[in-house]
Amino acid sequence: MKKTIFAFLVSVLLAIPVSYSNNLKDHASPYLAMHGNDPIEWMEWGDEALQKARKENKLIFVSVGYYACHWCHVMHRESFSNKEIADKLNKNYISIKVDRELNPILDKRLIEFVSATLGQAGWPLNVFITPDGDPLVGATYIPQKAFSSALTDLAQQWSKNSKAMSADAKALNGKLKFALNGQEVRGKKKHIADNSNAFMSDVMATADTLQGGLGEKMKFPSSPQIHALLTLNKARKKAEVDEFIKLTLDVMSQKGLHDELSGGFYRYTVDQGWNTPHYEKMLYNNALLPLLYFDAADQYNNEGYRKTALETLHFLTSAMQGKTRKGTSGAFIASLSAVDDKDVEGGYYLWSYHDLKKILSPEEVKLATIAWGINPSSEDTLPMMQMTLVELAKKMKSDEGKVLEQLKLLKNKLTQYRAKTRKVPRDHKLLTAWNGLALVAFAKGSQYDKRLKPHGQALADFLKSMWDGKQLRRSASSQKVGTLNDYAATAWGLLSWGQATGDVAAKKLGAKLANDAWNKFYSNNNGTWLEAEGQLLPEGTQTLHITDEPYPSAETLLIRASFLAGTTALKEKAKKVLSFSSKSIESNPYSYASLIATAEKYRDE
Repeated sequence: MKKTIFAFLVSVLLAIPVSYSNNLKDHASPYLAMHGNDPIEWMEWGDEALQKARKENKLIFVSVGYYACHWCHVMHRESFSNKEIADKLNKNYISIKVDRELNPILDKRLIEFVSATLGQAGWPLNVFITPDGDPLVGATYIPQKAFSSALTDLAQQWSKNSKAMSADAKALNGKLKFALNGQEVRGKKKHIADNSNAFMSDVMATADTLQGGLGEKMKFPSSPQIHALLTLNKARKKAEVDEFIKLTLDVMSQKGLHDELSGGFYRYTVDQGWNTPHYEKMLYNNALLPLLYFDAADQYNNEGYRKTALETLHFLTSAMQGKTRKGTSGAFIASLSAVDDKDVEGGYYLWSYHDLKKILSPEEVKLATIAWGINPSSEDTLPMMQMTLVELAKKMKSDEGKVLEQLKLLKNKLTQYRAKTRKVPRDHKLLTAWNGLALVAFAKGSQYDKRLKPHGQALADFLKSMWDGKQLRRSASSQKVGTLNDYAATAWGLLSWGQATGDVAAKKLGAKLANDAWNKFYSNNNGTWLEAEGQLLPEGTQTLHITDEPYPSAETLLIRASFLAGTTALKEKAKKVLSFSSKSIESNPYSYASLIATAEKYRDE
């Protein structure tokens, strides 16, 4: 009888789900929320987690990613949902999950560490940190078996040699900091604009003059570099540079980086020929590329570039409009996922010949197959123009205007069908900085298309609401204080909108945010930048000038905002920063593209 009762109690206990202290469920960040049901005791980045690590003398495992990242989803499925791996993490580590878009400065610091120690970095980013806050070892995507072994090995080493490992980590980070600080020193008295020719030489040395873009493998839009090259060559008028820029703009808008059906740009292509995108669509790309195409349209008198820019802004209003509990938000969401709701990368955007026959008329199927190269033997294919409109009209034995109208109609059919039958996961975070960039694009676009003005005004009003009278928030769903990037991008956006439309409130707040950014994040004593308040990790590099990321550096954005604000005090601050170069800029001008171009633009102000 006792055995029967005991067996019954065991069976009941086994049936009860194990309770994990995972506080990510229902988080406002979709990326963090998707880890809410993991068997891992995830914590968020903050003092509580670091104090717990010190109290228990455990290594901190920090895993950084973002919702639209394909390999982040893969590692989630393979490792972070795995009970055996969860047990190891829960027993031996303090596990922290980070959305890189909500903690960009922490992400930047860890990327810097992994790049320096591993030679490359990306996402998912996985870094083990000592309780003192010193990064020890890091990697990107790790296959399940290798990750499980690493967790075991590292835990064993830590249990035997934690003091020595802590000392080694502190020494390693000290050496990295010393090496980086060695580049962050002023060179001879030299204006940043004096690096312009060196920058142009650097970029053209990596230019793919046959296929467009920079580099020889994957192709990114490289907006800061291409836009800076466009700006600097306006006065120089080097023919080979203009040819390269035009080639790059043409292939980016006509090949696999651009969505042929509904517009918008993907994050990058995985091949050097711009044919196969990595299917994420990011807000920052679709904010910055219109600005590039608008300026190129003006510089080259090319109406097609202006059309691409306007189409991209309309894509934002139709596909990336944010929502709130009260309805439509004026802001735009962070991204559209690379994988569809069935976990197929690109599944939302690919079409088979069978799909076309089911949706389109026979004449439209013929047009689509000729225009896009989709035929009965094709696998699922991304629609992409295989020829010019003139060539297509000849093949269809029709005139260009009629073919263009037919293409528009069949695209609408496929887009409507896709909206009804397919889903792409959305990262619905409303990020302050990225929306600041978008507002600059809408300020420019509304001058050419009045339909964009209400969207721009709603976006400006959203950004005004991120200011509570004392500080700027990082996102609509977070109370975290904004970084330098948030302040600078928002100031630039509001001032650009105010200048374009006469919105007095936007201009006033933009100037206020620019002034606050200088006071909060810039040290007049030693001329260095602090990119965020309360970073928690030990002090990092003393930064004289800030490198570009996929978007212009926060330093550049603040300088642009300061000149737009028009006050003598802000202009003088900006001029002072632009007046001195550094060894890092002189040795690597490519990474300071936006700053160099901005310095030349405002040199004589």
